[in-house]
Amino acid sequence: MTTRDAVRLTELAEQAGVDAVSVLTPYFISLTQEELYRHYKTIAESTSLPVILYDNKPKTNLTLKPTTVERLAQIKNIIAMKDSTGDLTNTVEILRRTRHQDDFHVLMGRDSLIFAALCSGVSGAVAACANVAPRLVADIYDKFIAGEYLAAREAQFELVPLRIAFSLGSFPAVIKEALHMIGVDAGACKLPTGTLTDDERTQLRTILTQMKLLQ
Repeated sequence: MTTRDAVRLTELAEQAGVDAVSVLTPYFISLTQEELYRHYKTIAESTSLPVILYDNKPKTNLTLKPTTVERLAQIKNIIAMKDSTGDLTNTVEILRRTRHQDDFHVLMGRDSLIFAALCSGVSGAVAACANVAPRLVADIYDKFIAGEYLAAREAQFELVPLRIAFSLGSFPAVIKEALHMIGVDAGACKLPTGTLTDDERTQLRTILTQMKLLQ
């Protein structure tokens, strides 16, 4: 939540040898856009690592406005933004404002909007659903790049039920449970996030079966 802590965590990440850091906006504090700009600028200047802006307004109640992203994109090692606002108009405006910066990329963070965002010009996506259905998520991108737009859209349609299923429980309980169902031991969520009810598990299992992720 504080610039000092974010800088320290970034330093530890760099020491650990990571390739880049994704930095979520602070939460709870109602920051101005200028304060957000200084926050990210300070973090970027403290490291040689590539920095990815991360806007998830539905979770933090704080957003990076397109004008702020445009300013931050001019900082050399701020290389991308993950937009999880779920607002495609917001995504398009960020793309419009940064379109002349070849070294800056916009990534879709809402799994149900990957195809639509690719049509608008994003470079790719960071998709939670890819933990459970990696081939299907990759198909949206691969088929789009190959010019198979109807097939890419169909892959997106096939993925949507899994994204909608997130509402069955507190995130990431649904992802964890889905991974258990397909044979991946992902462990339990940390408290206070709980587990799904039997009815919720049944609904999730039905969705995974329909998606051919479960037999």
